[in-house]
Amino acid sequence: MTAKVIDTDVLVVGSGAAGLRAAIESRRHGVEVLLASKSLTGFASCSFHAGGGFTVPLEGMTKSDHFETTVKTGKNINDQKLAEVLVNDAASRVLELKDFGVKLVTDRGECHVMNGSFPTGGAALINPLVRYAKGVGVKMLESTMITDLLTDGSVNGAVGFNVTDGKYISINAKATILATGGAGQAYRRNDNPARITGDGYALAYGLGVPLVDMEFVQFWPIGSVESGYPEFWLMPPESILEKGVLRNINGEDIARKHELDPAQAYHAQRDAWTIAIAKEIQEGRGERDAVLLDLTRLPEDLQKHEWVVSASKLLNGFPISTRPLHVNPLAHHFMGGIPIDVECNTSMPGLFAAGEVTGGIHGANRLGGNALTECMVYGATAGISAAKCVNTNTRKRVDRKQVEEKLRRVKETVVGVSSDQGEPKAVRSRIQEIMLQKAGAIRDRRSLIEAREKLTQVKEENLSKLYGRKPREVMQALEAINLFLVATLVVKAALERSESRGAHYREDYPNRNDRDWLKHIVLKKGIQDIEVETCPVALTELFSSNW
Repeated sequence: MTAKVIDTDVLVVGSGAAGLRAAIESRRHGVEVLLASKSLTGFASCSFHAGGGFTVPLEGMTKSDHFETTVKTGKNINDQKLAEVLVNDAASRVLELKDFGVKLVTDRGECHVMNGSFPTGGAALINPLVRYAKGVGVKMLESTMITDLLTDGSVNGAVGFNVTDGKYISINAKATILATGGAGQAYRRNDNPARITGDGYALAYGLGVPLVDMEFVQFWPIGSVESGYPEFWLMPPESILEKGVLRNINGEDIARKHELDPAQAYHAQRDAWTIAIAKEIQEGRGERDAVLLDLTRLPEDLQKHEWVVSASKLLNGFPISTRPLHVNPLAHHFMGGIPIDVECNTSMPGLFAAGEVTGGIHGANRLGGNALTECMVYGATAGISAAKCVNTNTRKRVDRKQVEEKLRRVKETVVGVSSDQGEPKAVRSRIQEIMLQKAGAIRDRRSLIEAREKLTQVKEENLSKLYGRKPREVMQALEAINLFLVATLVVKAALERSESRGAHYREDYPNRNDRDWLKHIVLKKGIQDIEVETCPVALTELFSSNW
């Protein structure tokens, strides 16, 4: 089984904001960098489809304000050392984007990219970063799925294949950075691009690297789910959300009923808004598995607002000013992932991580705007750390037998025989439906056990029958396997945490329990099953039982 061999100093897997920033920083430190992506560079990332906003201690917001709000929003489960670095480096790293050709506008505590348009506001961030990275000599390996990392005690390369022509590839690298994003596609209703399938979690877990806080999955509270119209996240400006009404089927104002603040719907209260909406639906006050965003009584000036006009266009002409829109929370962001230290080291030498693939920074609920800020701060940090690793390592050739073994695993994983049970998209859909119905915004022991049982059925009935007749179908089959792993990990951690905290809401344990659960759940690959450990939260600066 032959594979094209590529030599590089630093391999970056993932081309969203964190991956691009890491690649640029490593390259600025004088080392060779190869950036691998399953699609065109940057295009299929969450960063490209983000709103383009950063939370930054600027113009009246102090670092103390930013830190306290981050930890308060995260319900005290944050790794405060990581949060402190995020806050201290935020302003310099975000403003530095101007050097890369990104146009910014700042306001109190916020920074936004200019010329971004919904729903791809992040394009005004990603496109300049791609141009800059190419300009400084970062090499791009597009349309390539990295399927396994290679190790001789430290990570020294990777293998994968081209999703267009199916050709295998082997990469020799002195340092590797995972920046693959989260796994929003584990849920049927999500606002993530199709390729966000937990690949980085699977790559790390396969090496024995632990994962932390996987029970904390943030949902975007207001997502369009109107039958016959596109599904995507909605972000009505505060002025519109205050004048409009989020109603249940009885006509009740959900925000008022649950004492929610429209100004915090997308920032500090994403968890509270999501749980309130999910409860209304679960308790029978929804319509077609949704609640209603009623903007029909907006004042005339707001009916002509730019957001109303653009939202209606994106919804293929849905009359948003004259007819209520069905909305429901969408899976949005994983707070959990690979544990890192402040220099982006993982537990495996030679392996670094940055962005959503990591865990600990945001705690139980992410503050709006901190995701892109995290990508800039820790993307740059990972790039520096990887470059330092290169300068202290002697290049080692990867073990050819190990390469062949890993590629054989890929080939044998996908059986190549078509069957109804093994169709990749159908298997993905089955996993997504299980997670939405049984391990979504509201959970309890019964639903999580049912999720575990149904996932076991997927393993027995579907995974061994996955097939890929063409390279792209092989990619989809491997993505389904990664999503199955992520789903299993989320359910395992959610069953373990018998309390409610942030984005993790257990209906059978509706209260937060700091006495027993001010700790992280750590999942490790065991010989036969997932091993579960806990470790205390390091309260280095702040704690309040009222948060």
